[in-house]
Amino acid sequence: MRKIIALLLLSILVLQVAFVGASAADAKQDWKDAKMTSQEKQKIHQDAKITFAADKSEENRQAVVDTGKDLLNAVLDEAEAWLMWKDAEADENNDIPEDLRDTIKEDVKTNLGKVDGLRVDVDGVDNELELGLVFLKMIGKYGELLTDVARDSGKVMVFIGNTQLDKADDLEARLRDSTDREDVLTVLDTAHESLDEARNNVDKAEKSYDQVVLPGTPMIKFGEGNNYLRVAKTNLLSAQANLQKAYLMIIRGE
Repeated sequence: MRKIIALLLLSILVLQVAFVGASAADAKQDWKDAKMTSQEKQKIHQDAKITFAADKSEENRQAVVDTGKDLLNAVLDEAEAWLMWKDAEADENNDIPEDLRDTIKEDVKTNLGKVDGLRVDVDGVDNELELGLVFLKMIGKYGELLTDVARDSGKVMVFIGNTQLDKADDLEARLRDSTDREDVLTVLDTAHESLDEARNNVDKAEKSYDQVVLPGTPMIKFGEGNNYLRVAKTNLLSAQANLQKAYLMIIRGE
């Protein structure tokens, strides 16, 4: 389960919006620091379990519980830092519409509430059994957190993709209006076809991201959306190359 969560998190990081302001950059660093701390706590907890396996004294048993609680709290700190980073990004990214920004911030607020609830659960742990039960509960909640972030990240990428396509469509139309040369129009027709293919793939990506929910298969749907956007990017690059070619043909009179 931790591997699945890690893969989903990596996918989000790879595809996230390349806009990071000063505050968002600080929040991202806070998340990295929290992540490093949780990794250190995990090693300490593993060492405690190894020690307990060799000597099942009550002192060593309690050490497993104590280091386990420290680990869970560190994981929650990491989750909280991640959410605060996403919140800062939403605040500073002026390229996304207000309703999408509000959705992201509402999801962040909801998941911060889940983190607070889990902290109460961790504080109430007194033994190994309770530690294990809270850990399993946290896995589920962490999956919900990443699912929300993945869906929101996908929506941001779809919006940006559509914005880029709108600009390319506008350029294609203006170039078409400026010439009646058949050779140039043929190049523009090829660009137009690529733009249509890109738009179709962005639409497919949006439908996939809409299905990034629990219960369901959010990781699969998120991966589908990512793949559609990659194809759309290739389509857009092809269209841009032909638009540039048509522009040069027009200004050079070729």
